[in-house]
Amino acid sequence: MNILGYMQSTLYLIMNALLYPVMGLLIFLFILMLFISGAFVSEFAFRRKRNQDTGQDSEWLAMKLSNDMSHGRFKEAADKIMAYIKKPYTGNQLTRRFLNALSAQIGKGLDNLDIRIENTLQEYEIEVSRLLDKTRVLVRVGPMLGLMGTLIPMGVALLALSQGDLAQMSNCLIIAFGTTVAGLAIGVLAYVISVVRERWYAEDTKDMAYIAELLMRNMETSPKASQKTEKSKNPT
Repeated sequence: MNILGYMQSTLYLIMNALLYPVMGLLIFLFILMLFISGAFVSEFAFRRKRNQDTGQDSEWLAMKLSNDMSHGRFKEAADKIMAYIKKPYTGNQLTRRFLNALSAQIGKGLDNLDIRIENTLQEYEIEVSRLLDKTRVLVRVGPMLGLMGTLIPMGVALLALSQGDLAQMSNCLIIAFGTTVAGLAIGVLAYVISVVRERWYAEDTKDMAYIAELLMRNMETSPKASQKTEKSKNPT
């Protein structure tokens, strides 16, 4: 057998060896997408219900906190955030974790509070990106695996056709079409969820950044902050 024959045999073995892992991954990812879709529908219903309550929004919270921060009442501001979190329909779990972390930072006092708030906001943005990456990856990986699951059985089907084995050829074609449908379904669901969640989390990030900016601005007008500024300018 010449070199070309060895290469063809090696590629054929690799192709057959990849068929079952590809099929297994597609089944696993499809089941995973069912769970992700269920969580997405639940989040959609939650956000729709929350949007009907106009009294509990980020602007209302920001104004309440700004009033306390401008008078140096950091403990009261932290307590207001915790009370806000306990109310129904005040945000998803990710937003609640951010507000909880923000409350903890405010409760520690004025020292380096602007830096700590900015760090908390950046951690929230990283967490949002990490959550979106789950479906962003599936948008590409699903159709790729579906294409692999299509091409691999097609080669076996052509070989079976040349040998007159129609039963094996039909089985290979069923696998090829099935993996194509599964891969495309994963990609479509992941794409739709990614697009909608990107808009949701962009709105959440805007609201959180608005709150953080107001808090940092009002620290400059806080009596405690003013006293520290005067002391730094006129050391005794």
